[in-house]
Amino acid sequence: MKRRPPGMTLVEFSILLAMVLLVVAISVPALFKNQQQKRAAQCAMNLDAINAACKKYASAQGAFPKTLADLVPDYLPEIPACPAAGTYVIGTPEGDPPTCSVPGHHL
Repeated sequence: MKRRPPGMTLVEFSILLAMVLLVVAISVPALFKNQQQKRAAQCAMNLDAINAACKKYASAQGAFPKTLADLVPDYLPEIPACPAAGTYVIGTPEGDPPTCSVPGHHL
């Protein structure tokens, strides 16, 4: 009986490669979706902090802030940055919440 040399045949290697590529093809989109959800959650926390700071400012100053810079440093330690590089627009005195320019990022 003849012994096979150690190692993999081309067929075995092809099957292994196909399985690895299948796992990668399934997991990469899920990873990107998870990262987008994480950024949206961080942005929502920033928007909530801006909203709370605007209310505190309006209560203390008797007027709604005109810009985000008006809230620093007394009501916010610094101007928050959207993790997806969006820009924040301050809310309105009528009660509209602050918004982010990135679609899907909201309170």
